[in-house]
Amino acid sequence: MWSCMVLGLVACGSGKPKAPQIRSQNSHLQLVRISHISQQAGGQELMLRSMSLVGTPYRYGGSSRDSGFDCSGLVHFLYQDALQVSLPRTARDIAAVSAPIRQQDLRVGDLVFFNTNGQPYSHMGLYIGNGEFIHAPSSNGTIRTAKLSQPYFSQRFTGARTLFLR
Repeated sequence: MWSCMVLGLVACGSGKPKAPQIRSQNSHLQLVRISHISQQAGGQELMLRSMSLVGTPYRYGGSSRDSGFDCSGLVHFLYQDALQVSLPRTARDIAAVSAPIRQQDLRVGDLVFFNTNGQPYSHMGLYIGNGEFIHAPSSNGTIRTAKLSQPYFSQRFTGARTLFLR
């Protein structure tokens, strides 16, 4: 049903550029909208739990506190642990089930996506406020925070998305 979505994001400029297409191999994916908790309360819970994971090792395919996390495994774990919301496992599929928002509309608990290997949704993180996000990068091997304004991330930013009902 949602195997291919073309999304329009509003950039900080004057036009409305087309966002990268999200092609999911899982045609059964359905949009996720969190309505059982407010964005403020849910985002706060996500941020607090995410900060407790800083320093946890990176592990490709990892999705647990014990074995480590990759970027989507971290987000998958946090939403399940903090809000009892089950998400798909890959960054591309999480992008497919979330709604696009403008970067300036990011709130704590929203998602940020990056093109780090030629794919528009190849890396992701959880927005924690003040222009920062938490993620599980493969370089330097541990969960940590970063600023969206850092050149590496600002040049590779592909979109902001939310799972919260707005």
